[in-house]
Amino acid sequence: MQKKKLFLTDFDGVLCDSVMECLLVSYNAYHQLREPGTERLLDLGAISETQQREFRRLRAYLKGAEDFIPMYLSILQGQAIHSQQEFNAWHETLKPQLGEYTRAFYAERDFLMRHAKELWLRINPLFDDFAQILRERRSFDALHILTTKRREDVLETFSYHQIPFPAEQITYIKAAGKSQKLLDILRDQEVDVEHSVYCEDQVDFLIASQQYGIGLYLVEWGYVSEEQRQLAMQRDIPIISTQQYAELLSAY
Repeated sequence: MQKKKLFLTDFDGVLCDSVMECLLVSYNAYHQLREPGTERLLDLGAISETQQREFRRLRAYLKGAEDFIPMYLSILQGQAIHSQQEFNAWHETLKPQLGEYTRAFYAERDFLMRHAKELWLRINPLFDDFAQILRERRSFDALHILTTKRREDVLETFSYHQIPFPAEQITYIKAAGKSQKLLDILRDQEVDVEHSVYCEDQVDFLIASQQYGIGLYLVEWGYVSEEQRQLAMQRDIPIISTQQYAELLSAY
């Protein structure tokens, strides 16, 4: 039987620019933890441009939902974070609170989706012209999304953009298990790894996946730091533009 060729891609930071939604959710989650019942903020303009820029810069160091409130806290407390190592060290100091932070983050995302859904959808735009490209596809059979974002959240975003992406081809996994889950997909779906690709904005996930023999690409847009670009070059992982990504996608 002929093996399957697959285009695997991350979602946030590759297809979707969710950073401002994550900032708003993190802001509300943090303030709900401090003062339960306080009025939620529904206007990103009320958050300073300086904080918005810093949150976007720090987003490159994040691996999963448990990192968002620590990222926001680092801004509030003036933590000097300019590398993955520095963020990991800061993250470690907050380890006892991470479970609470993660639950609070998802609770506020769900609140926003229930009570201000149009706002939630508008602050989860797709990058470049990816919405049009995906809408115009005849088939999604050779596409698979591997993401640390909940499947239902990805589907809501696609639905808003009128993209009929199949739910069964979206795999949600926590950050710690992402590389192993990629291997599971390759094995379970009997993928032709030599003629398949995996696109990411987190170089650590790509480095961990080099052993699988699949084509790996770091995207140059999204949430990528200079440190991560250098790591990709050191490990011979190509860095691609939105146009190159679209061209790769069109081949599947």
